[in-house]
Amino acid sequence: MRARTPSRAVLLSLSAAAIILCAWVFFLGFRDQPLDRTVSNVALSKTGKWFAAGTSQGLITVWAKGRDTTPRRVSFPYGPLNDIQFSPDERLLVIASSDLGIYAPEESVPPRLLRSDKRNYGTVRFSSDGQTLLVITAKGTIETLDLQSGITRLTLCCSTIYGDVGFSPDGQTIVNAGHWPRIWDAHSGKLLGWLTKDREFHTFRPIAFDTAHDLVLMGSQDGRVYAWSLTTRQIFAMSHPHSEYVDTIAILAKGWIAYAGFDKVVRLWNPYTGQEHSLAMAHPTSNLIVGPEGNSVIFGTAQGEVEFWDVEAEGKRLRAIAIPER
Repeated sequence: MRARTPSRAVLLSLSAAAIILCAWVFFLGFRDQPLDRTVSNVALSKTGKWFAAGTSQGLITVWAKGRDTTPRRVSFPYGPLNDIQFSPDERLLVIASSDLGIYAPEESVPPRLLRSDKRNYGTVRFSSDGQTLLVITAKGTIETLDLQSGITRLTLCCSTIYGDVGFSPDGQTIVNAGHWPRIWDAHSGKLLGWLTKDREFHTFRPIAFDTAHDLVLMGSQDGRVYAWSLTTRQIFAMSHPHSEYVDTIAILAKGWIAYAGFDKVVRLWNPYTGQEHSLAMAHPTSNLIVGPEGNSVIFGTAQGEVEFWDVEAEGKRLRAIAIPER
């Protein structure tokens, strides 16, 4: 006699139960999984009114200066967090990830998506008037976008997502890093010149501008910081080489440059005197930014904290604030 097989309804019920059980087991494992609190990005608004710190998972904390309030918590779950920047008027925080978002700290609403196209935006910068965004995508395409609509205004080709892009201090030109650092007209997109004679083997990553001395500085995978004159486009100085990449640069007061590789020591270099020393206990996992007084550096750490260091007091750590766990 042929054995009876389970009915279709029974099979469907068993399948549904198995799916529910697997989902429940996954949920329990995910619930108990520790949250990665490593700070990957920090940003300070122009007057210090707002400060933000984000993790690679897109969890962003925003603090308001001088207000005894709970910090704002923002989730931007659109891929790994690549960059955050405040607008010149301090009203907006732009968020670069697989998509591009905008958050208004004064408003109690989630970020809005300016671009939802999964192009992976590596860097985002505001123009001086705050109406244009400068970005670079995973394909190495450099673009300027209208802040309100997200429509592309200008397209430049091309660099690499690993390399930073930035507006010059006067807003008239665009500078890109990557393998071949170049300068472009910010209005027409015309190529104005090169900072290196040939394509470099090592990639340049971060860009910073020393407005007091008309310099553009870039950090390289060869462990150096390079400084060029924005006017002549000639090399002005370069730091000593080190074994780690240079992932971030900040321009301090009195001619000093702070730079570091992620999770490596912070180094200080003066391109005018050649002096160099380091903050041996400072290990940033985020970009470096300069404090309002110009003599301190701020960065995130693997412990989920933001540290403030005085670079003049023998590398003294001034304080640290922790991002909320949830």
